[in-house]
Order: sequence, then structure tokens, then C-alpha cells
Amino acid sequence: MRIKSENGFSYLDVMIALIILMVGVMAAAGALTANLVRAYETEKQALAKQLALSAIESIFAARDLGRRSNAGLSNWRAVGNVGNNPDENGTPQGIFLNGWTPIRQDLGADGIAGTADDACPAPGPCIVGSYTNNSPILQDYERKIVITDLQDPERPSPPYEIRMRRIDVTVRYRVNQLQREQTVSTIITRYD
Repeated sequence: MRIKSENGFSYLDVMIALIILMVGVMAAAGALTANLVRAYETEKQALAKQLALSAIESIFAARDLGRRSNAGLSNWRAVGNVGNNPDENGTPQGIFLNGWTPIRQDLGADGIAGTADDACPAPGPCIVGSYTNNSPILQDYERKIVITDLQDPERPSPPYEIRMRRIDVTVRYRVNQLQREQTVSTIITRYD
């Protein structure tokens, strides 16, 4: 009599196939998770860059607003951090706050980002004069504006007035437990 051999897979073959399949499924799940985290991080990075660019536009607006009107901001001298750019009497004219400040949704009465009416510490409102800014703070975002005078080699200061300033706006944000920063820089000039 002839004995018929067994057909099919052994138990060991099935286990090896399942292990290979599980490795593939776990790799696909890991790639999907990493992709979702990267998409979330990219969204936060884009918002941080837009907040930094908006602050730079505000600084240009502060310079230009003073040119159009003598009331309120005093154009070129306002383009500086608090405590900088003294006038003839030695009074500092810079309006942009120093250090890391929270970012509020409302820019305040002056419409300029990074000034006292929109960048005061949480949790209370920003109160400047008769204006109160109760707008919410953007969670996980902070901004730092650094304005540095640049010397012109052809017109050194003193005796000539500073006519160029470097602006560095850095927005710090959090993605999960990681802290990231987005910096935008430009040079602003005084033109008469």
C-alpha cells in the first residue's frame, strides 16, 4: 500500500508568515502615525511663521503711521524695543516689548503686534490707558521681537543718526512635548 503524504502548511510555516505579516502591519502603522505627527507639526510651523511675518508687518506699519500723522506713534524712534531710541530729552521711544511675550488674538488699540496693549503676561487682560484687551491668548505660542541698530560705515553714529535697524522676530511653539522656534529677519530703513 501506498501512504499518501500530508499536504498544506505546517504550524511553523503559519507562525513565520504571521510574524512577517505583523512586522509589515506595525511598520505601516508607525509610518501613518509619524505622518500624522508631521502634518500637525507643519500646521503649527506655518502658523508660527505667519505670526512672525505679521509682527514684521506691524513694525513697518509703526514706522509708516508716524509719517502720516503727528498724533500717536512717532515713526522711526518707535521702531525699537522698550527702553531704546531716546529722544532729545533722553526719554526712550521704543514701543516693542522685550523678551518672550504671549500672543493675543487681538492686536490692541494701536493694531501693532508686540506692544503693551497686546503682549502682556497671562492670565489677565492688557490694560493700556482706557483700552482693555481681553482677547484670548494663543496657547503654546510666544513671540520675541529684537530690534538692533545697524551702523552705516559711510555715515557712522554718532554724529549721524541711525538709519537702519535689523528686526528679528522669533515665535516659539510646542509640538507635543517638543519646543520649536520659527525666526523671520529683515532690515528696515529710515527714509525721508
